[in-house]
Amino acid sequence: MGTTPSWESGEGMTELAKSSVFTTLRWDGAFSVAHLEEHLTRLKTHASRLSIEWPDDAREQALSLMQSVFSNVEQSNQDDCVGLAKLNLNLRGEMSVSTRWSPVKSESQLRITKVNATAIPAPRWKGDITGCKHGDWQPYKDAGSQAVERGCEIALLIHNDAVVDCQFATPLLLDDDGTAWYPAPSEGALDSISLASIQSHLEREGIPLIPGRLTRNLLARARALVAIGTGIGVVLITELDGQQIGNNSDNFANLCFESFYQALELGWTDVQEESS
Repeated sequence: MGTTPSWESGEGMTELAKSSVFTTLRWDGAFSVAHLEEHLTRLKTHASRLSIEWPDDAREQALSLMQSVFSNVEQSNQDDCVGLAKLNLNLRGEMSVSTRWSPVKSESQLRITKVNATAIPAPRWKGDITGCKHGDWQPYKDAGSQAVERGCEIALLIHNDAVVDCQFATPLLLDDDGTAWYPAPSEGALDSISLASIQSHLEREGIPLIPGRLTRNLLARARALVAIGTGIGVVLITELDGQQIGNNSDNFANLCFESFYQALELGWTDVQEESS
């Protein structure tokens, strides 16, 4: 894990970043989305950080748009795909909704998927932009493409010699003392709704979650490293640029996996019912 320079934002990138804000919800392929209120709350918070005005009728707009879009989308014919709904708000206060199907192996297998990771410099923007779901998302997509080019499934984004994010998930590391670490927002990490959904479950199992810096030393002594996100679910990262991560045990990853899907099962909202 080196100290390769990060992407740094110029004025053009800053303007593009502040042009819109978004959040991506898990969608059941019909009319339900998961963790709706949490996504709306984060969207509002990120909009404020980007100086994007929050509409008075934002929730009503979101529900109406999702109901309209969902009614015109065909079901996926693949068993290993999950539905995702992207809710976007632009500078004019206009919301939009788009859907897509994302392949996820663990959905059909109902067991943890193991992946290889590579270290890539983390994109950075000025002020409060870094850590928001903003309009200049291409660098994160580029990080994913670079990971694939290197024969890896996931990119760990590095800043100041510490892991601050993944390109489409949040890293969670089980330390050798039984505590679990995730990148702190002060390091430029996104606040993860998926991670928040499993926190109480992990803490009931005696695993406290601590925000901080996922440094080289922390990675070296880790029992396990997982990535958790709306689309990806939970995966176990077993290698970083060819170096083994963890002690080859699936216990922590399976606990996170089960916690994620239990929280998901309890987190659905039917947008038709909410709109009526």
